Amino acid sequence: MQKDFWRDLFRPENKKTGNNIILALLIGVLLIILGKTFFPTEKPMAEVKPDKQTAQVHKSNEQDMEVRMAEILSKIQGAGQVDVMLTFRVSTESVVAHEEKTEESRSQENGKTSENLSKETTVVMTEDGKGNTSPLVLTENSPQVEGVVIVAQGGDNAVVCKALSSAAQALLDVPAHKIAILKMK
Repeated sequence: MQKDFWRDLFRPENKKTGNNIILALLIGVLLIILGKTFFPTEKPMAEVKPDKQTAQVHKSNEQDMEVRMAEILSKIQGAGQVDVMLTFRVSTESVVAHEEKTEESRSQENGKTSENLSKETTVVMTEDGKGNTSPLVLTENSPQVEGVVIVAQGGDNAVVCKALSSAAQALLDVPAHKIAILKMK
């Protein structure tokens, strides 16, 4: 029965109906192609959460600061071997771009006007060449050091302690009362 339907559809006396079906199919395919071209479907924006990799990078940067500072301070005459520990008030912080859409609507019922205001905030995402998306970072704020502990072999010498304290103040912009210098055992 199906074969007869299709065969009958394309007979010379039903040529107009067959052409209309083919035309409708072509228009449908064309609309799908044009629809995707002019109205691309947006991927849903994922909620931005600090991922473990970013947190590890920030932690690594903070540890690198400690290591670099220990290297510099150990070069001070009389300091000997030096270990440094930093505490942070604020860790490394990234400020991401946000897009805010505000929509205002008014409706009138029974002589009463009601207004609705809705705000939608989304994070602006960027896509690299591999198709990976990440938030657009506007600025990255450096960590703010709260306190410093310096343990040095020469930590019992007042001159060395003064030099270590001055160096830490200059490097980290931390007041002297937030720097502890101790002798290494």
